[in-house]
Amino acid sequence: MPIKRRFPWNWVAVTLFLLWLFFSLGSYYVVQKPFTLPQLIWLTENSFLWQPVHWSAAAFGRTLVDLLTGLWLLLVAGGCGRWLLHRFALTSLSLLAEAVLSLGLGWGAIGIAILILGSLHLYQPAIFIGLAIVLTVLAIPQLLAFSRTIPRPIHLPSTLITFYLSLVVFLALTLALLPPTSWDGLFYHLTGPKLYLATGGIVGGIDIPHLSFPSLLQMNFLLAMALRGDTVAHLIHFSFVFLLMGVVTLLAREWLHLATGRVAVLLLLTMPMFLTLATWAYNDLALAFYSAAAFYLFGHWLWQTGRASRQPLMLAGIMAGFAMGMKYTSLIVPIILILFILKQDWRDWRAGLAFAVPAGLMVLPWLLKNWLLTGNPVYPFVFGGQFWNEHRAAAYAEAGTGIGLNPWAILRAPYDLTLGLRDASQDGLTGPLFLACLPLLLVFSLTHLRQQAPPGFRYLLLAAFGHYLFWLMGVISSQALWQSRLLLPAFVLLCPALAWVWQAARQWDHPEFSLGRFLNIALGLVLFLGLMNQFLLWLPQVPWAYLVGSETRPLHLQRRLGDHYAAMQYLNTHLPETAVILFLWEPRSYYCDRDCRPDTILDRLGDLEYQYGDGNGIAAAWSKQGITHVLLWRTALQFILEQRVETGLYSVNQPLLTELLTTHLQPIDQFAGYELYALSPP
Repeated sequence: MPIKRRFPWNWVAVTLFLLWLFFSLGSYYVVQKPFTLPQLIWLTENSFLWQPVHWSAAAFGRTLVDLLTGLWLLLVAGGCGRWLLHRFALTSLSLLAEAVLSLGLGWGAIGIAILILGSLHLYQPAIFIGLAIVLTVLAIPQLLAFSRTIPRPIHLPSTLITFYLSLVVFLALTLALLPPTSWDGLFYHLTGPKLYLATGGIVGGIDIPHLSFPSLLQMNFLLAMALRGDTVAHLIHFSFVFLLMGVVTLLAREWLHLATGRVAVLLLLTMPMFLTLATWAYNDLALAFYSAAAFYLFGHWLWQTGRASRQPLMLAGIMAGFAMGMKYTSLIVPIILILFILKQDWRDWRAGLAFAVPAGLMVLPWLLKNWLLTGNPVYPFVFGGQFWNEHRAAAYAEAGTGIGLNPWAILRAPYDLTLGLRDASQDGLTGPLFLACLPLLLVFSLTHLRQQAPPGFRYLLLAAFGHYLFWLMGVISSQALWQSRLLLPAFVLLCPALAWVWQAARQWDHPEFSLGRFLNIALGLVLFLGLMNQFLLWLPQVPWAYLVGSETRPLHLQRRLGDHYAAMQYLNTHLPETAVILFLWEPRSYYCDRDCRPDTILDRLGDLEYQYGDGNGIAAAWSKQGITHVLLWRTALQFILEQRVETGLYSVNQPLLTELLTTHLQPIDQFAGYELYALSPP
């Protein structure tokens, strides 16, 4: 009888996957080109890039002091955090876990301490210096004790991987050492600390609703600005690059039993947003770290210490509480973890409380701050408050502008997310590999092959999927929530999961073809193209010019921010100190040293019309509020008219604007994109 051959289904599946891999990579790089010909031509023609470097000892010293101050604060946070960590008496912690958790605990505890000082209106130079001394004294013995446990010599990855990691981190670090120019940093992440330092404490009555969001990391920024300056605030956020590398390594090793976490770390680096966000005074990396650390500690409770011990759950609750101290959207973290805990034994309510109580205590200070300052613990949401009304709530939410319940739009959301087609902020590129490897994740989670995966793999996928569903619910309703960086915690959890899939895919290797080797080639290609893109974005910023003294801070900011910085400097130098300037369609006010009142959600004109009806009513209200000048950002107004008018929420009453400009405001000066007016006498 002839031998009956089995149909090679495995090879069909591998072929289909390779076709999907090529399609995903091709689609991504068609939309998100790592380089373009006009970009290369511009770089060769721009003479500024090739000007000789003039070294300045003062500038070089300034850069060195910034770097050393950031390192000092990092060590202080690590030492204080280690002291706190030992209070929980966790067992079986690796050296890497101890370092990572200590740093996370330290930054979080210092942030809470700064919040308390601000609530007591104790933001004084002597207080900050005294606090720094106390924390340093507490940290030194812990740092010395930890240094004695470090094995020697330290084993590094291969030379090629070490070189790559050093290069990309160095490029990002040089940008982190530059003066702040990022949008949200100038909008509220740094503006809040600046205003609080000026008033000596945390105060209300500021029409920037984002200052009422949980702001744990901003408190660390405030300490950095009080002791040294805003560049050190960048370095605090930058430090979470290493913490995230550490936590994905821990998840890969201890949850998924991989020999190393190198592939997980490299997958983390394939996300362009990872190193981009690291150079800004944002809080996204910190949020992703605390979320991942909370999940890691849940696993430590489940598989390392035995479920009778509550200390890991308590510490997981603290980490989840720190995550909620970053953004309201991080509420999904404790929800998922509570479900995971109850899954073990729904009757074990003590375990749930061991996690939930510390989490609630860590988020409670932010709720109390809001309640005391605004009367609303979750201001500006739900209960409203000062500067908030139905019109502003609708403008902020943009309800009805999302993808809706369109099945096709929902199904293709991962594709659009990867390509950045709808991203409202354009700073959250994920890279192509998560989409490209989605079929492998589905195969190992939904087929019989899931039996090969360790339990940690399923928990990571469930946690990432929970984050994704929570994000998807938002984008169904509002286009403003389509921000890929809000999913960074999910992608961090996927990195070790994909690293395990990388290893498991070797079972389909064949003498004539190795899927594992092919995946490594794809990873290497993405990393190389990512490095090229990072370098081509780094080069036009000319960081060396500022770092070594060829360019002063004002000249650097003028070059990077253009008309915005020129407008702020004009306000600072040409208007009296008593001037009160209202901004229209400009939310950034960090570099304004006068009483500047930004248009925080670009709804100012509509809100004024909603409250006061017409030009006469608006002008009378301005006069009563002490407004002396109005700064209009014409460029942003044109963008609103072109891009947002169809939603109705940002529609501009142009006759009303014309009436205000011609009847109640007197033109003073104009820049390329800005117009400055004085309020006419009533």
